[in-house]
Amino acid sequence: MSIHEKTMEIIKTSRCADISDALDSMGLQDLYSMDPYMRPMIPQTSFCGIAKTLEYRKTDIKMPYMEYEEFELLQYSRKKDGGYHFYDSHLNPGLYEDVQKVISSGKGEVIVCTAGGLIGGVFGSDNMQGALNNGCAGLVFDGYMRDTPESILQKVPVFSKGISFVHPQGRIEPYAVNKPINCAGVLVAPGDVICADHDGIIVVPSRYADEAAYRSYKIQQKDRIGRRAKFQAAGLPLDETVELLPDLERWF
Repeated sequence: MSIHEKTMEIIKTSRCADISDALDSMGLQDLYSMDPYMRPMIPQTSFCGIAKTLEYRKTDIKMPYMEYEEFELLQYSRKKDGGYHFYDSHLNPGLYEDVQKVISSGKGEVIVCTAGGLIGGVFGSDNMQGALNNGCAGLVFDGYMRDTPESILQKVPVFSKGISFVHPQGRIEPYAVNKPINCAGVLVAPGDVICADHDGIIVVPSRYADEAAYRSYKIQQKDRIGRRAKFQAAGLPLDETVELLPDLERWF
């Protein structure tokens, strides 16, 4: 189910708090808020986009001792060739190209990857810069982000369970691509809307997106009116967070 352009426009102006309240009002409490252990590398990171999904699981194919020259050759070679490329699966070699497509996601897309909290940095400064070059909006990774000093300098918009220097080779490998997954306690399907800001991450299933967007806009407007009055009572200068929004009619 595709998301209406107006719906995305409205959701992108909403805070996660507004969207959460909107979903509450729709009888959807506590279903689509990711676990708060998911945090950004960079404070105030925020993004919104359409989900493309990956699932990684633990592998029992470990790397043996090898001379460095062999390691250099096999680290990023296909598994059918005796290598350990972490985009490749021993169980399903056909996933290799599909994983590449997701990791090179394009404009307005958010990569959502679950590794069940397992250690192994599927994402780092190199492949995420490639995704950003293609217009990727951000990354949500229920695993451990790697190469974080460079990634912070590159301003990679990512929420993850944590950070680690550990490589995924011989530790985890892809299991499913663009299928419904459970990420940080939430069911995410390809095509759902992913919203992240400093408060956390919330998922808006595509079937609820129009109504959730409309309600979140109304909720945010009410909040701005209330805080604006308190700014004025305190003699504080008004900022962009208390600018009043235009009236909005339903578009769906």
